[in-house]
Amino acid sequence: MLLKLTHTTDLTYTDLISESIMELRMQPRQESDQHRLAFSLQIGPQATVSSYFDWLGNTVHTFSISAFHQQIRIIATSIVETERGRVAPERFRDTWPIAPADLDYSMFDYLSFGGPVIDCPELQDLTSTLDASIAMSLGELALRILHLINEKFVYEKGATSAASPITEILQHGRGVCQDFTHLMIACARALQIPARYVSGLVHPDEERYRGFTQTHAWCELYFPSAGWVGFDPANNCIVGGNFIKVGVGRDFRDVPPNKGIYRGSAKETIDVTVHSEDLPVIPTGMAAERFAPLSIPVYPEGYTGPREFVARHQDQQQQQHKAPEQQQQQQQQ
Repeated sequence: MLLKLTHTTDLTYTDLISESIMELRMQPRQESDQHRLAFSLQIGPQATVSSYFDWLGNTVHTFSISAFHQQIRIIATSIVETERGRVAPERFRDTWPIAPADLDYSMFDYLSFGGPVIDCPELQDLTSTLDASIAMSLGELALRILHLINEKFVYEKGATSAASPITEILQHGRGVCQDFTHLMIACARALQIPARYVSGLVHPDEERYRGFTQTHAWCELYFPSAGWVGFDPANNCIVGGNFIKVGVGRDFRDVPPNKGIYRGSAKETIDVTVHSEDLPVIPTGMAAERFAPLSIPVYPEGYTGPREFVARHQDQQQQQHKAPEQQQQQQQQ
């Protein structure tokens, strides 16, 4: 599947702020079944962008804005080709529990509770209903977790926040893709199955997937015979070629699409949209990585509002216009 994805983020502030420092995780990963062909990042107000790989191999872009501003716009455009067919995990030869010899130290972070993925009595009660038994198919157990979450919990926007622990969805029975993902990770870790969080984008692919108009989240469980396999509990499905992986981590804290701080007393609001399209052919003139500025205004120190700024600017123009006329009059006299 050949896809073009446009991820737009608008940050607005109730008053001017004097400085912003941000890091972004918006560039799709290079994987054996996912090839990033092009990536462009547009930022306004204009800023110098740097990049590095974090400890999990995700690409991080950083920038700062030191002029007074009241808006930031970020447009990340990617062209990605995927070759990820949907697997049938119940056909894998792996059984539960996973033998310690089949895991190494790198799995420790994906077996441990932390942050929003916490152990609690409600989680233990939920996992007990899975009826896991010795030597059962690991794939069938993973599918039981997936379907159980779909049966017992309701997808509802606004029911939780980005910082919500799994206790909230367990108590109220409602959440969004991030909560569903954290909950499936928690169930897997309670059963000593390595599980990690995936941040990315999803193309509708002729179906109305939850989360396709914004950034999306799903999880991957580790199978010794097959590696990491993707499960999307919010959509009750196995991850396929229409899922674009951007970042992986222990939980949401490791891979937020944007994170930063700003100097000022204003309140911040954020609006995110994602548009995807299926391309018939690979476009020409692509760049592996490209940065460009967006025309978002900045303001001088001491600026107190649009009217004053316009009036001051007009006065300056009038003074500049009058100066040559005054010089001419002095010369004539």
